[in-house]
Amino acid sequence: MKDHRTTPARELAAPNYAVSQASSDKAHGNATRPWFKKPGFILLLSLMLILVTVVAVNATADRGSAISATGDSQSNVEGAPQVETPVAGIGTKVRDGTFEFVVAGVERPGKTLMGKLDETLTAHGEFVVVRVNVTNVGNEAQSPDCSCQLLYNDEGREFEPSPAILSTKEALKFVRRIDPGETVKDVLVLFDVAPGTKVVNIELHDSPFSHGVQVKLS
Repeated sequence: MKDHRTTPARELAAPNYAVSQASSDKAHGNATRPWFKKPGFILLLSLMLILVTVVAVNATADRGSAISATGDSQSNVEGAPQVETPVAGIGTKVRDGTFEFVVAGVERPGKTLMGKLDETLTAHGEFVVVRVNVTNVGNEAQSPDCSCQLLYNDEGREFEPSPAILSTKEALKFVRRIDPGETVKDVLVLFDVAPGTKVVNIELHDSPFSHGVQVKLS
């Protein structure tokens, strides 16, 4: 009896072999592909990059908002009106170091002032006289003679005592040493300012190194 089993035709077997071989090559390729080229890793890496990008964008936005808020706050602080330190007025006792001062008054004699020995003192601009009662509340004798007694105008400019102060009739009161517990009244402090200057404060010191205390003159 003839065997009816036959070997598949070559043209039918070849396609099956090609498909099988392609699948085998693909599986081998996947198995031997480097880990960093595998689809799963690439997908994970892409997701991580997207997440990092989103976080970075949000952080930048938050930072910009914070900087803007800080800038606005700083602008508001800088734009706020400056409050001046309160100062005492004429007739009020103030103290700096070992001296207690009371400003008794302010005079504007003008261009000239009569000095000692009937000498006429002439200002470059015009004279301003501030009369001060000075009490020594310390333990040692001390003089109020100091170029640190400062006069201020309405623009904040300061003026030191005029050298002509030593030629005034009251010069001795300015340079004498005041004993502890003693009060010297009407110590004259003389200034030479531009005509029409609006004087507002005087800053009094017991020495060139003290902080000083301000008194309103107007």
